[in-house]
Amino acid sequence: MRKVLTIVLALLVLASCETAKPIGNDVLTEIGFASQYGRALIEGVEGLQQQELKLFGTYTLDGNTARIFDAERLFYNTTAETPCWDYDNTQYWISKASYNFCAVCPYEAPCTFSDAEGRVVLGNYEATTGGPDLLYASAQRDLAENEDFSTVHLNFRHACAALQFNIINASNATLIDVRNIRLVGLHNVGSFHFGANGSAQWILSETVLNELSQAFGGACTLPDNGLPVNLDVRHPLYDVGTILVLPQTIYKTDVTLHLEYKKQGDAEYAIRNIQLGRLASSSVPTEWKSGEKYEYNLTITDNTITTEVRVVDWIDHYVDL
Repeated sequence: MRKVLTIVLALLVLASCETAKPIGNDVLTEIGFASQYGRALIEGVEGLQQQELKLFGTYTLDGNTARIFDAERLFYNTTAETPCWDYDNTQYWISKASYNFCAVCPYEAPCTFSDAEGRVVLGNYEATTGGPDLLYASAQRDLAENEDFSTVHLNFRHACAALQFNIINASNATLIDVRNIRLVGLHNVGSFHFGANGSAQWILSETVLNELSQAFGGACTLPDNGLPVNLDVRHPLYDVGTILVLPQTIYKTDVTLHLEYKKQGDAEYAIRNIQLGRLASSSVPTEWKSGEKYEYNLTITDNTITTEVRVVDWIDHYVDL
């Protein structure tokens, strides 16, 4: 039976394990969290429960700011009476304080909190490596105006952009092989900064990915009977039809898709270098943006190859993370 990804048609809102604790005449309420995911990260309920978040948080009271969460592990607690999101370093709401929360998924993402910037910094992140989707979330709560001790909802968004390449054979001959698929000329390493107020920024390395041997791609062999349907160009290290890239300007740059293909009857491979930032169409994006997915349709004809691009929903039945 073919294995397919579970399509999430609605947000999955998971309750937190918040509790109230009496201290003398006061009642302290534990800070609790809920999280929302889409198909970009998970495959079924088991996959959802295995995800862990890295949580940062500060509070300010009487003009003084202190950390309350510092790379805290937020995990799905299946042993609780009611399964919920939980953490080990229990913290309670402080009356009249204001709070800032930031979270990253996956937990392994190498990020820290910068007191100077008041933001989370993820340095030297490398895209197109086949790693998991990089998501970020932020939230704020001001108890000075409203004593709201309810669950904090972390609504995640994609930090990267996504690309999908579809190869379509519109020639009169059977397409028998496609090889050496490479994406070059793009910025592949950068640092990501975001704050609790929702602001986010990528700072890209000056180095661009130019060597074909280091770029996205690999041998892509078609079935023996050729190409009856579209072929998803798949990452050699991560078997999905989507590749994550850093948000960046591509207009009139050297970002290039390289591929070689052979049709039945051809003596040798046709070599094509498609400059993605110089396509002749008014619908061509000038940049790849965080949270957007771009579908490139490559149509092979008898003598050439044409390319069209459109912005598509990141997941089926789009859900705003």
